[in-house]
Amino acid sequence: MQDLFWQLKNTDSFTIYTTLLFVAIVAWFIREIIGSSGLALSSVPLLIIGGLLGPAFFNRQMIALSYDKNANAVTATALGILAMLLVILLSKWLVTLLNEHRVSRIKPVSIPSRAPRLRR
Repeated sequence: MQDLFWQLKNTDSFTIYTTLLFVAIVAWFIREIIGSSGLALSSVPLLIIGGLLGPAFFNRQMIALSYDKNANAVTATALGILAMLLVILLSKWLVTLLNEHRVSRIKPVSIPSRAPRLRR
């Protein structure tokens, strides 16, 4: 775990700037497609984490996607953001599925439309 923290500490500025650029583009797409600024803003920290963990994972596993260092950083960042976007999508789907299951177990109760009249 400490190796991961040291590796994240030594992340170069190019990777950080590309991560921020990709996260801004993805957050803008989320806001435009879904129409929810709150969801876009709440997903930004997770997308940044995914964008920084992508190159760290590829460096740790010694996977080189390209011979160029900058192209490798960009593709690893994009794949990390896409992986985190998939995690966000799956968690949102799971929460929706659990809410539907919870609501389907509730038995509807009939409510009379008007109160019965008292007879004298």
